[in-house]
Amino acid sequence: MRTNVTFRHAAEFVGDSEDGGGILAVRGAQWFAALLGRVPGLQLDPDLCQEDWGVVFFARRSQLKFWIGLSACDEHSWLGHFHHGSFAWLRRFTATGKNELMHLLADVHDVLASEPAITDIAWHEESEMCKPRPAGFATPMEG
Repeated sequence: MRTNVTFRHAAEFVGDSEDGGGILAVRGAQWFAALLGRVPGLQLDPDLCQEDWGVVFFARRSQLKFWIGLSACDEHSWLGHFHHGSFAWLRRFTATGKNELMHLLADVHDVLASEPAITDIAWHEESEMCKPRPAGFATPMEG
C-alpha cells in the first residue's frame, strides 16, 4: 500500500527557529491542516506535534486513530505520510484497519487532486522512500 505522497504546493516554508530553520514548524503546517479538514469524516486534533523531521497531525475517522506527517522536501515540494495511530499494531493486519487506511488515502488523494494549487502528486510505498528516486504512482492504489 502506498502511504507516502509527494506533491508541489507554493506554501511558504516556515522553519523551526530553535534549530536554525531547517525543519518545518507547526505554524508552517496550518495550510495542510486546512486541506486535511476537507477529508470527509476526518477529525483532526487541534494540537499539532513538532518532530525533528516535520509536523504530526493526530486524526480520527470511523472510530480509528491515525497520524499524518508532513515535511518539506525541496522548494515548494512536500512529503506527507499516513499511519495507523500509536499502539494500533494489530490493526495494521486486520481487514478493517487496512480498508479504513485505504479509504483514508483515497479521500486524501481526492482532496489533493481537487486543489488547483497542488501539482505533481505521486504516491510511494514506504520501502521506496529511502531511494534517491522512489517509484511514484498517480494514486495510492494504482497498478
